[in-house]
Amino acid sequence: MRHSFSYEIRNHSGALQSLKHELEDTFFAQRRDPAVRSTVLLVADELVSNLLKYGFKKGSEQYSRLNITLDGDWLEIELRDNGRCFNPLIHAKPETLSGSLSERQVGGLGVYLVLEIMDETRYEWIEPWNCLTLRKRIGERTDDCET
Repeated sequence: MRHSFSYEIRNHSGALQSLKHELEDTFFAQRRDPAVRSTVLLVADELVSNLLKYGFKKGSEQYSRLNITLDGDWLEIELRDNGRCFNPLIHAKPETLSGSLSERQVGGLGVYLVLEIMDETRYEWIEPWNCLTLRKRIGERTDDCET
């Protein structure tokens, strides 16, 4: 069964909380799968919060469109925004993943984690839009090979 969710994220301080509230009332109410919920919330927390902090200009009328589709075993999340041009696929890996947290530079790990848990990632710049598509297989995988 196919489930879809679309939401326009405006450039204001309560945008992330509004998005989460709408997800709870609609998309998560339709589908009570903990893997889907945790993946969507991680993407929202990391990518949308980064967009609001760094991608949009202060006080501007910029916005983003989040589209989520669950079709069979595939979860697809598309985030389109008209903020600053930024390709997270080439900036994702932090300079170092070793060392203690107190030694690490702040930033970059959340986006990296989001991209690492995905099975497919794609980015396009279609002026004036950053277009990021993330796909993840949800549910059990079956191997076609016999052991």
